[in-house]
Amino acid sequence: MGLEFTNIPDREGPAVYLLGAAPQLDQLTQLGQEIDAATADQTQVVLLDIDSGDGAQVAEFYGFMREQLPAVMIVQDDDTLHQSWLGLDLPAADVVAHYIEQITGE
Repeated sequence: MGLEFTNIPDREGPAVYLLGAAPQLDQLTQLGQEIDAATADQTQVVLLDIDSGDGAQVAEFYGFMREQLPAVMIVQDDDTLHQSWLGLDLPAADVVAHYIEQITGE
């Protein structure tokens, strides 16, 4: 994952971005912790607030509007979206882990 225009540290492999705004951030924080526990240690899970610099930039880059949030995105090393979910019907952590496993084979 690159997204060089942000201040998000780059790690090799897919990343999970959780993008939202208050009051969605508590729900996304919990989902992020569950995803982190369900995926391999090297999987990067990043919570972003659309009202912050990095969150706004990521939302703009992928074309997500505030009305579509919350969003869960699996971003590949080349910054393309492997999978995304929008709105209140968010995936369970094991579903996200399954998609990560498709990329990493782990």
